[in-house]
Amino acid sequence: MFTHIVVLTLAESAELTAADDIVAGLRALVGQVPGLLSARTGQDLGLAAGNATLIGILEFESEQAWRDYGTHPAHKALISEKIAPVLAGKAALQVAGFDEATA
Repeated sequence: MFTHIVVLTLAESAELTAADDIVAGLRALVGQVPGLLSARTGQDLGLAAGNATLIGILEFESEQAWRDYGTHPAHKALISEKIAPVLAGKAALQVAGFDEATA
């Protein structure tokens, strides 16, 4: 399992629906992008100043599937149409699965 995590901060001038549109777009990539197994998303609750706007946790079947996702037309369209016009900041990382603490 290969995980891609992206944290986006949208511009203050972004429409209120911009985050919803991006979340919907990320979720819609599942089934369109080969090797993309799931897309978990969440939006900040606005409880602390300076927080990012949203997170996407995308699970891929392999590193190669993630690399192919980077050039997939549906992903590129999401970036150009929904993300780039409102993006103020981005952080991302890729991990080979997750380690979970257990009690």
